[in-house]
Amino acid sequence: MKKSVTILIFLLQISSLPYSAYAQINVKDFGAKGDGVILDTHSIQDAIDKAFENGGGIVDVPAGTYLIGTLILKDNIELHLQPGSVLIGSPDYKDYTEKISKFQSRTNGLYAKYFMIFAEGAKNISITGTGIIHGNGLTNFQQVHPMNLRPTSVRLVDCENVLIRDVHLLEAASMALHLLGCRIVNIDNIVIEENVQFNRDGLDIDCCQGVKLSNSQFSTGDDAVVMKSTSDVICRDIAITNCIINSKAGCALKIGTESNGGFKNITVSNCNIKDLTIHAGIELMAVDGGMMQNVLIENITMENVATPFFIRTGIRAKPYMTGQYVGKIDDVRDIFLNNISVVNAKFPSGIMGLHNRKIKNIVINNYSVRNSETQNAVSYNEVPFKEFSYPMAIMFKNLPAYGLYCRNVEELHLQNISMYSAENEVRPAITFDRVNNLELFAVKAEVKSKTIPMIHLRNSSNITAGFCRSIGITDVLFEEENTVKNLNLYNNILQPGQIEIAKVTTMPEGPLFDDFKTELKYSVEKGEIFDGLSAQSLNNNPLKFNIEMNVRGSVQMCLLLLNDSKKPEKIIIKYQGITQEFLVNWNEWGWAPITLLKEFPTDQKVDFEISAFDQNSLLKISKVYFRYQDIAKTD
Repeated sequence: MKKSVTILIFLLQISSLPYSAYAQINVKDFGAKGDGVILDTHSIQDAIDKAFENGGGIVDVPAGTYLIGTLILKDNIELHLQPGSVLIGSPDYKDYTEKISKFQSRTNGLYAKYFMIFAEGAKNISITGTGIIHGNGLTNFQQVHPMNLRPTSVRLVDCENVLIRDVHLLEAASMALHLLGCRIVNIDNIVIEENVQFNRDGLDIDCCQGVKLSNSQFSTGDDAVVMKSTSDVICRDIAITNCIINSKAGCALKIGTESNGGFKNITVSNCNIKDLTIHAGIELMAVDGGMMQNVLIENITMENVATPFFIRTGIRAKPYMTGQYVGKIDDVRDIFLNNISVVNAKFPSGIMGLHNRKIKNIVINNYSVRNSETQNAVSYNEVPFKEFSYPMAIMFKNLPAYGLYCRNVEELHLQNISMYSAENEVRPAITFDRVNNLELFAVKAEVKSKTIPMIHLRNSSNITAGFCRSIGITDVLFEEENTVKNLNLYNNILQPGQIEIAKVTTMPEGPLFDDFKTELKYSVEKGEIFDGLSAQSLNNNPLKFNIEMNVRGSVQMCLLLLNDSKKPEKIIIKYQGITQEFLVNWNEWGWAPITLLKEFPTDQKVDFEISAFDQNSLLKISKVYFRYQDIAKTD
C-alpha cells in the first residue's frame, strides 16, 4: 500500500512539472527568416516570450544567419543555437534597445548600453549549442571611445543559475561576454575569438559569486579572461580550468583593474597561455580599495609573452558611482603560484605593493622562465612608484632585474625557481627592495656577467636563503646594500672562486611621495619632524587651511599621513558643508586618496578642515595634494 501511494505521489509530481521541462519552440515558427538580411529580433523575442509564458522551455534556433538587435532572456529559458546557426549583430544602433542596469556598477551606461543578448534578474537561463553569436565588430563599431557606442554581445546582470555551453562568440563589437553580479554560473566548452584590438574583452566576470569556467578557448583583441569588481560587491568563489588563451593586445588572465569590492577565493588551473605581445600572462591588481585574498594559480604554461605575471597594489581609488568614494585601502594577500613554466618572455615579472601597504604572503613554487630580451636597467633606487597610475606590467620600464622584481612585500616564499636570461643580459635575475620575511629555497638563475650578482637585496630584513646557485660566471651569488638586516644563508652551492655574499654601499632613496603630476599642493612647512617629514600631529589639533581650487571635474584629495597607533584610525575631512571619512590602516608614511564629493566648475577659495576621529589620535599629516581624476575613462 505504501509503495502504491509513493508511486501515485511521484506521478502527480511529474504531471505538475512546468511546461518548460518539455517545451521546445522553433524561432522559425514565429516568423524568423534566418537569411541575414531581414531583421529577426522581434520574431526570436516572440519565441522567447511565448516560452516564458508557458513557464519556460527551449527556444531552438536552427541553421541560418539571423540579423538581430537586442534579445531579452527570461526565467527558465534555454536559447539553443543549432549547428550552422548564426546570430549576427545589426550594424545599426536603432536596432538595439538601450539598457541601463538596476545593479549599481561603474559599467552602467559608461561601458555599454547596447547589447545583443541581455538579461537582468533572471533565473535558470542557458545559452547552448554549437552555433555562433557574431558581434559584427570586425567592420562595424570601430570607434574606441566612447566605449558605450559599441554593443556588447552578451550581458547578464544579477542572474542566478546560468549555463553557457558550446557556443562560439566571434568578433564582438565590445565585450563578448559580461557577467555582472551573477550567482552560480557554469561556462563550459565555449570559444571566444576576436580580430580587433583594444576594448574587446573576451569574458568579464564582474562582482559575481560561484562561477566555473572550463574547457574553453580565447583569442581576443584585448584582455581575454578578466575578473572585475565594479561595485562594492566582492567577486568571489571563481574556478577556471583547462583553457587555452591568447590575446593580441591584452592580458590572458587578469584580476582587476577595477577592484572596488575586491576578490576572494579564486582558483585557476591547467591553462595554456601564449602569444601576448604587450601585456602579461597573469595580472593580479587591486587599485580601487578592495581586497584580494586567497588566490591559487597552478599548472600553467606560457609561450611568447611580454610579462609572465604581475601582482600590484595601487591607490587609484576610482569610485564606482556618483556620490560614492573609496574610504579605505584593503589587503592584497595569500596568493599562491604553483607549477608555472614560461618560454620566451620579454620582461621581468613583478610584485609591487605600496610604500605604506605591503602585499602579504606570496608563495611561488616550481616556477621556470626563459627570457628572450634584455633592457637597459634603471638604478635600483630609481624605480618609480606610480601608485596612482592605471596599473599594468608595462608601466614599469627597464627594471633592475630580468626575471623578478619585488618591492614592498611582506612574507614572500620562493621555492624551486629556475631563470634563464637573454644572451646579452647585464642585470641580476632577481631584485628585492623593501621585502621583509623572505624565504628562498632552491633558487637558481643564469647570469651572463662576472660582475653582476644573481640576486640584489636592499631595504629588506629577515631573509633566509638555502640551496641556491647560479648558472653562469658571476663572481657573487648575493649582493646586499647596508640597509639589509638579518640575512641568513645556508647550504648554498658555490662555483669555484665564487663568493656567497657581497656588501655594497646603500644607494640614497629618491623622492618617495612626489612622483605624480599635480600643481595644487598644500604642505606643512613648520611642523615637527616625524620619520623624516615635516608634519602636524592631529591629536586634538585639526589642520585648517584654504586653497584656490582650480582643478576642474572630479578632484582627488591626496593626504600624506602617518599612523603611529597599532590600530587603524579614521580621518575626517570637512569642506563647504560636506564631511568625508577615510580609514588609515597603515603605520608608515603613505597617501590616503579621497575623491571629493563636490566638483568646482570655477576657481574658488575653499576652506578645508582635516581632523582625527579619535581625540587622542596618533595621526600625523604632512601634505595635501589635489589632482584631477578621470572617472569617465573605461578600463
